[in-house]
Amino acid sequence: MYVSKENLIVQEVRSYETNLGRAYRKNKIGKKRYLKTFYPTKHLITRWFNIFNEEIFNNTIYPFYDIEIIQKKGCHAEHIPFEEHDGKIYAILSIADRFINKNEFLFTLAHEMVHQWQWMHLYRSDHGQSFWKWKNRLAQFEIPLGEGISKRQSCS
Repeated sequence: MYVSKENLIVQEVRSYETNLGRAYRKNKIGKKRYLKTFYPTKHLITRWFNIFNEEIFNNTIYPFYDIEIIQKKGCHAEHIPFEEHDGKIYAILSIADRFINKNEFLFTLAHEMVHQWQWMHLYRSDHGQSFWKWKNRLAQFEIPLGEGISKRQSCS
C-alpha cells in the first residue's frame, strides 16, 4: 500500500526532528525547559489516537478505557491491560507528561496502540511476532517501531 507524502501523519512526522538521538543532544529534558519539549494532553492523545486508528489500524482498535499522564522515569508509556471476570477486556494508557518533541510522542503512541491491538485481538501484550508484524505498516507512515524509542525504553 502506498501512502502519499501529503498524508496528515507523514506531514506531521516530517515537520519535527526524526532522529531522536540528535533531538536529545540538542534539547535535553531536565534542568531547563526548551521550546521543542512536547507536553501531551488527553485531548491531543485522543485526537492522534483517532487519526492513527483510522489511517493505520483501519478503525480496529477500541479507545483506551482511561489515559493517565504522569511523570515517568525510564520509560515513555505503559499499556496496562485488564480482564474482568465476565470476560470484558480493556486497557489503560499511562503516558509521560513530556517528550523531547512531538515525534517522540507520536512514535510512543503508535507503539502503545500496537499493544492495544494485540490485547483486543490476541489477549496478550508483548514484543513478540504479533507486535513486529506492524513494523512495515508503521514504516509506511515514517513511524519507527521498536521496543524502546531512542534512549528511554517503553514500559510495556
